[in-house]
Amino acid sequence: MKYLRIFIIILLIPFIVLAEECDVSNITITSMKPNKIEGNTEVISDPTFEDRTINLDLKMYEVGDSISYDMTIKNDSEEDYMIDEDTFKTDSDYIEYTLKTKDNTNVVKANSTKEVSLIVTYKKEIEDDKLTNNKFNASNSLKLSLNTSEKEQPLDIITTDNIKESLDPKEVKNPVTSVSSMLLISLILLTTIVIVYILIKRKNRYTKYLLIILSMILIPTVYAICKCDIEVESTIEIEKLPKLYDTIVGLSNEQNACVTKYDGEVTDEVGKTVPASNVYFNNCENQRNVIFGGFCWQVIRTTETGGVKMIYNGEPVNGKCEKNRSNHKGIIGSIESNLNLNNNYLYGSSFTYDVTNNTFSLVDTEFFTLSDLNYENLIGHYTCKNTSGICTTLYHIGSYTSGIGAAGAIYQINDIGYAQVGTSPFNAGMATPAMVGYMFNISYNFNIKVLANTEFKYSDTFVYDNNTNTYTLSGTTKTITNWSSEYNTIENAHYTCWNTTGKCTTLSYIYNIDRYNNYNAFYIELKNGKNIRDALNEMLTIDDVNKYNSSAKGIIDAWFKHNLLNKMNSLDDAVYCNDRSVIDYGGWNENQIILGSSHIMSFKNSDRITSLSCSNITDQFAVSNNKAKLAYPVALLEQEELYNMNYSTLLGVNSFYWLLSPADFQIADTCLRTMTFDNTTSNYPASASFGIRPVVSLIYKSYISSGTGSENNPWIIE
Repeated sequence: MKYLRIFIIILLIPFIVLAEECDVSNITITSMKPNKIEGNTEVISDPTFEDRTINLDLKMYEVGDSISYDMTIKNDSEEDYMIDEDTFKTDSDYIEYTLKTKDNTNVVKANSTKEVSLIVTYKKEIEDDKLTNNKFNASNSLKLSLNTSEKEQPLDIITTDNIKESLDPKEVKNPVTSVSSMLLISLILLTTIVIVYILIKRKNRYTKYLLIILSMILIPTVYAICKCDIEVESTIEIEKLPKLYDTIVGLSNEQNACVTKYDGEVTDEVGKTVPASNVYFNNCENQRNVIFGGFCWQVIRTTETGGVKMIYNGEPVNGKCEKNRSNHKGIIGSIESNLNLNNNYLYGSSFTYDVTNNTFSLVDTEFFTLSDLNYENLIGHYTCKNTSGICTTLYHIGSYTSGIGAAGAIYQINDIGYAQVGTSPFNAGMATPAMVGYMFNISYNFNIKVLANTEFKYSDTFVYDNNTNTYTLSGTTKTITNWSSEYNTIENAHYTCWNTTGKCTTLSYIYNIDRYNNYNAFYIELKNGKNIRDALNEMLTIDDVNKYNSSAKGIIDAWFKHNLLNKMNSLDDAVYCNDRSVIDYGGWNENQIILGSSHIMSFKNSDRITSLSCSNITDQFAVSNNKAKLAYPVALLEQEELYNMNYSTLLGVNSFYWLLSPADFQIADTCLRTMTFDNTTSNYPASASFGIRPVVSLIYKSYISSGTGSENNPWIIE
């Protein structure tokens, strides 16, 4: 037993030696900067640091708000320093601080640096009775134990010349030993004691030498680790701001409420039409105005997903959104029915603009020469009609006509009404049902032929020969020789080859005949065996119907990219319904008689419809919908939204502006719904130049920092 007692004393020597004062003069923080901000966290001032003391000044609003800082710890000594692996737990009920090493190791090597993350998180909702004016000060003064990842770190072999020092500036008489090290040390001690005890019992003559050797081995292995602390002085203000959504819904509970609940079906998520439970329309004239992203908006309604839809209302003046503000600069567009593309030009799929210099610049450009140009491929593109792609006059190609001709829009930058970002045709192509689309693809341009004093064969059906690519009229055929006396006998014989044989490779479908004007026939041409149902499908409902931007969408996308791109995270991926559902095909129905008022194709919105459902997925425009994909979460106002609210209080801005809702197709006009001077709705051709007022939807976590919603004191959304 004498030898055993001596041996244990020898084993304890490393602990006794290491129970010395720890010094941190060589350990400093050399850099610290925000890395990742989650939620609505605001950095009031940049972090400051000195030696191992950090000062933070933050503002948070919602549980889950957090910020991560990148820190660099520098070791200027010749020694390695161990970082304590224990997870730090603060005394705060509401704020959590965590420090993590980035390389999954817990050693700060000699003469090197260590990258560490400090994460501050608002973890628990503050009770209302702890708030003062909706605010809570969560200031803390504390020490953080650096926390490595959960991955276990292997134990290094440390010599007595490389003993760990403390990072605590105070004296530490009992340094903390790491758990993994203690387990290993205890195992070695226990094993050694057993072996020595056996050897002593056997009176082995080599026992003395063995004790010396084991002690030399254990001394470098058994060590203590000084605890690593970093001082944090934090000033974190938690403000419990009201959400815009909750504020609007709350108004519905007041007496004589001006916010009304919508009880019909709604499509606010792609592919999901459900009975509405969270949709409220804001009819409050004095509680509707918002400033967001530096612009004035007016609230339309809440969404089923917790968003708030708003319509653009110009720039604020002195923090107010009053009526009769001055004009501002925007994009002015008009129809150009004869775009001559008879030169080598640069073309772009989109554009940017500069209101200071009144210039446009093409984006995603491609150069075409006359020799290799396929004019139909230019539909939806923009050109400056030059090779530089920079101009003061921009052209948008809406449809190909013939030869080197196209129809489209022409744009310049000039003064416009304050509540519009531009004026433009809704679609600047030739009039076809396809032009009611916020995006479109195949158009089937209409043609006109005089039928008076001509003799052709007509039919209500046909057969098609794939081998010869030939149509042959079949079924009940009619040959009319005297239109003045026989016009009313054509009935539903829409198909013709414009001959008396009834055979052709290009078949015509007549959707209207004007018996008061030389019996003019309005028709489209069909090829490759297609019938009128195929053509309507390609223009209105097919999966790839949304290929080209309408003129209106091009303006809105350019404005959003120019002004609100940095606010994408504050906007909901709402559905904007460009409802192309047809309620009456008129003369486009092959079973309908050609003559009379039936030539008008009526869409869902040609009547006073209030349902917010959107039946076709290709009409549900959203960033997340690949069949009706928006580049940015912004579009136009829907007619159905107007009819669910007191829209006479919505600013008419002294001009017409486009809605997203198709109306009808007349003889040679594609019409959509518009808001007029006197805040009523009306139908106008897509080629007319009216105002563009973007609509966006704020996310649920949109907080009102101040204001009452009036024109003079708008809600300010942070």
